[in-house]
Amino acid sequence: MTTTPRLALPYILSHQAQKEVTHAAGLNRLDALVQPVVQAVGLNTSPGSPPDGQCWIVGTAPTGAWAGHANRLAQRIGGAWVFYAPFVGLVVFDAATLAQWGWNSSAWAVVAPQLLEASVSYDPPSLAVGAGVTTNVNVAGAALGDFARASFSLDLQGSTLTAWMSAANTVSVRFQNGTAGAIDLASGTLRVRVEKA
Repeated sequence: MTTTPRLALPYILSHQAQKEVTHAAGLNRLDALVQPVVQAVGLNTSPGSPPDGQCWIVGTAPTGAWAGHANRLAQRIGGAWVFYAPFVGLVVFDAATLAQWGWNSSAWAVVAPQLLEASVSYDPPSLAVGAGVTTNVNVAGAALGDFARASFSLDLQGSTLTAWMSAANTVSVRFQNGTAGAIDLASGTLRVRVEKA
């Protein structure tokens, strides 16, 4: 065997010349495959001038410098591209979407939720007993059927806060007064988080 069974790290052979080349290749491979972070998943065209060390998951129809390397992990090292074949169990973190993707032997699939977040400054109106108010928050990329949650930066004084997807890119948030007295919350930060379904 000339490489390790799982990560295909190159062994240094007995009496091998230029051992440092093999060792450096192994370190680059470790850098790409251990706790891997990619800049994007499914890109078919290589980025212009990326810094060394950054990685991407190549799409299914790559062109140019990535042609012939569909679904591979592309790493920029020494001003050149190095490609690694995915293996079952390889999970990568997508820095663009905060999702985790895994290789299932034939394709890349999301294995951990993609989270989308947004926040706005909001001053709820005074709410009489039993009254409520609904406001909308724009969350790019959110869709009907996704999971939505909301929080407010101030004490809700017993009122409840509910969030739901009401349209594409829109989370509706409702403040509801279920107490025995009026509630007048001050202006605060309304935050929403969407988990892609």
